[in-house]
Amino acid sequence: MAWNESLETLKGLVAEAAQAAARVTKNAASVTKSNISILTEQDKQKKAYLELGKLYYRDFITGEEPDDAEYLPLCDAITEAARNIEALRGELEEAKAAFVKPAKEEAPAAEPADLEQELENLHKELDELENDLSKLDGVEEKAQKVQEAVFEVVEDSKPEEPSQEPKAEE
Repeated sequence: MAWNESLETLKGLVAEAAQAAARVTKNAASVTKSNISILTEQDKQKKAYLELGKLYYRDFITGEEPDDAEYLPLCDAITEAARNIEALRGELEEAKAAFVKPAKEEAPAAEPADLEQELENLHKELDELENDLSKLDGVEEKAQKVQEAVFEVVEDSKPEEPSQEPKAEE
């Protein structure tokens, strides 16, 4: 029974490790998603800056007065992208914090020392089983020899059957 309990414990540890790996993967995906979103917003901001610069330079070269109707949407796009970037950086910091720090709410399943002891116990049980199996090594051959010997004894101890020769009538 101890072997089954040890296997169940090991099974639980493996399940917990898989769940931990899933959490880490989810957090890493969240960090990556935030980084991609920030890069996307920065790209929008750069494009708006570039377009704004082109408009300003056009007006400067031609000597025209700046037209707020043309400038305002680009300025709004730049401002909105900056706000989005700041919000995404906050999300990124949260995701990184969740990724880096272990969840304190969850109690660890077992301490490393307990795991090492459990592993050592499993190794001992495995050694005992291997020892028991080695004692059984050759048992089949011995059983076959015993069976053959029993059949020989049985064959030798059978009473002789009367011969099948017809008896001469008197």
